[in-house]
Amino acid sequence: MKNTPLRAAMIGGGINSAVGRSHEIAMRLDNAFELVAGCFSRNAQINARSADAYHVPQKGVHVSLEKLLEVERDRLDAVVIATPITAHASQIGAVLDAGLTVICDKPLVANSAECDALLAKVSGDSTRLFSVFNYTGYQAVREIKRRVETGEIGKVFKIMAEMPQDSYLRLKNTDNVGAIQPWRLIDGRVPCVSLDLFAHIHSLVNFITGLNPLSVCARSMAVSGVSDGLIDEVDALVEYEGGMFLNAWYGKVALGSRNGLKIRVYGTLGSFEWLQEQPEQIIYANAIGDRLLLDRISSTSSVTHEARYNRFKAGHPAGFIEAFANYYFDIARAIHDGVLNEYTLSANVAAQGIALSDAIHLSSLSHREVRVG
Repeated sequence: MKNTPLRAAMIGGGINSAVGRSHEIAMRLDNAFELVAGCFSRNAQINARSADAYHVPQKGVHVSLEKLLEVERDRLDAVVIATPITAHASQIGAVLDAGLTVICDKPLVANSAECDALLAKVSGDSTRLFSVFNYTGYQAVREIKRRVETGEIGKVFKIMAEMPQDSYLRLKNTDNVGAIQPWRLIDGRVPCVSLDLFAHIHSLVNFITGLNPLSVCARSMAVSGVSDGLIDEVDALVEYEGGMFLNAWYGKVALGSRNGLKIRVYGTLGSFEWLQEQPEQIIYANAIGDRLLLDRISSTSSVTHEARYNRFKAGHPAGFIEAFANYYFDIARAIHDGVLNEYTLSANVAAQGIALSDAIHLSSLSHREVRVG
């Protein structure tokens, strides 16, 4: 890849946001992007302070996306969108219309109708539209992907995935519901919890297996009461191509779970298990059930041995920010090459996750199986 970093602006993602700092560090970590401009907040003070924190000159700070595009378009390669979900559709459209590449925090948009309108503007496998599926950037997840692709565990027939968090109940039980961002407390056609969490689960399943969903049976609950009727706990059984089933559990009411992302992949010749809280370790079981612990420098590993995943020596675990940076590096590579690579999921996969989230909600409401697509 070229050594010259791509020039990026950011809309949203100020210092008071949940994701802004992660995007900013990840962009810079491998010199893939240079953040040169932004509209980080509608609050002028936070906007200016965010620019200082992100080392963006004040002349690159703007009061709106429209003003940013008017002034900065000719010197930008991409715009990172890190705003609430409900703003994505119009902002992505504006950036695409300006002729720039979009790098959007997941999910791309709030529902399938918005997704259809967006994909009418740009091809789903274009290098002008990316959704940041940062969990696929973990080197251990990429090691699992490679091993599944080579047939090491045979035919994959089951994936168990969970992403339990506790923020809604924990904050309610400590009288701190005000700490929840207001947009997270309103469900649209698709519940926010699915757009927020299931989008990651589907991206991991597609990333590892390459399979597409066919149907879903699901049940959802409103447990916390932080907002009237807000869905915050979901169980889903999803059938994928080839007779593979995903059992997914996710939500924000599992007290004691901060971000308990866990995935287990079962094949006819073995299995893999990975937990985000132990990001460099893979538990591998072979065809007779023997268990082996793999890490970054295990003798049989191929992906995790690559220099790009060894910014520092084994024993000093790489984590969330490094995974985020790995994905940004691959986005930059795709932009330079003009074609998606093995690690950049297409916008079609993002659209699929939104459609599947919609089907999960419909299945829960109707208490029946719902076909996808």
